[in-house]
Amino acid sequence: MLLQRDFLVKNVDLNFLYLLAFSVTYAAFFSFDPKAGKQYIVIYALVPGTFYLMGKYFTERIEKRPDFVFFLLLITGITFSFSALLSVFTNILQNGYNVVDRNLPNYWTNQIVSATIMGSFLTMLMTIPSLLVSQVKKLSILYRVLLMLLYGVALACVLRIGSRTQIGISLITLLASLVYIMPRQSFRRNLMMFAIFFAGVFYIISNVSFDLDQGWLSAFAGRMEDNGAADLASGGGRTDRWLKSMEYLFEKPLGWSEHEFGHAHNLWFDVLRIGGFLSFFLLIFFTSSAYLTVWQGINKNKTAYALNNQIIIYVLAFSMVFMVEPILEGMFDFFALFCFFIGVVKKYNTDYPVIK
Repeated sequence: MLLQRDFLVKNVDLNFLYLLAFSVTYAAFFSFDPKAGKQYIVIYALVPGTFYLMGKYFTERIEKRPDFVFFLLLITGITFSFSALLSVFTNILQNGYNVVDRNLPNYWTNQIVSATIMGSFLTMLMTIPSLLVSQVKKLSILYRVLLMLLYGVALACVLRIGSRTQIGISLITLLASLVYIMPRQSFRRNLMMFAIFFAGVFYIISNVSFDLDQGWLSAFAGRMEDNGAADLASGGGRTDRWLKSMEYLFEKPLGWSEHEFGHAHNLWFDVLRIGGFLSFFLLIFFTSSAYLTVWQGINKNKTAYALNNQIIIYVLAFSMVFMVEPILEGMFDFFALFCFFIGVVKKYNTDYPVIK
């Protein structure tokens, strides 16, 4: 990107400036107490903007058609998930499901990774059924079957780490996809889609036991039984932390120690805790601009149903993880992927022709 003389001139926009201002400000506040290591000062300052420009860079080099953007995002999501998929599935093959600890070793480094972080890497794979609701050009039946097999492996991995968030993402994005796609498809295609769906559900119900005493549900069942409905209703106690963070926005606008009440489990509020009110509002500016970019992308080519559907469910998946996890401290890769995604959509908005 740097070697191309006019690349930065063409691609530095308001999104990038918001993102750069946020990144540098957050890195400056983080430098006062760099618990993760001093190298993260540079990483926090430079990586988000770099990934945003990378999204534009790759989108600039593919054929200017919506289906090519669809495959770029799909391949990126699968690649991002590969390491976690390999780590969890290898552990399942070696140890099965009868292991109490949800945290698993990384396949490459053998370092223990928390189940929450591992689950975030699988997010894009959990949206695969939502992607396949729409008719995608150049995606044959064979590739659809392979994608569903990949989703099946990802689902097995999610059950192993007991991630309620990822199950929720899969169901909510599927519902959103149906709401968007069904009015735009023929009755015949919708009928066939529901016939396949109900046949699959009937087969699973007839052949799979969902008794919580089953070994393959051990990690997931343990979480469901911890605090019951009250725990789910409060987001695992997260809502109390969000309210406390809102109070601290006025009481301690320059941030506060993690020892006060731990992580807020929310992208924006955890940024507020470390980076103060300035980083908090700059992040709000960037994410607001990013969601506006997504809205423009969905409305650019209204007949590009597959890509529009993909943009909708990806931004939903990102947002659901952002709402319930401390992203920059544990899932910085996930935030970088979001920046890449917004860069792709922004470039699609500005450089790709409108198809009537």
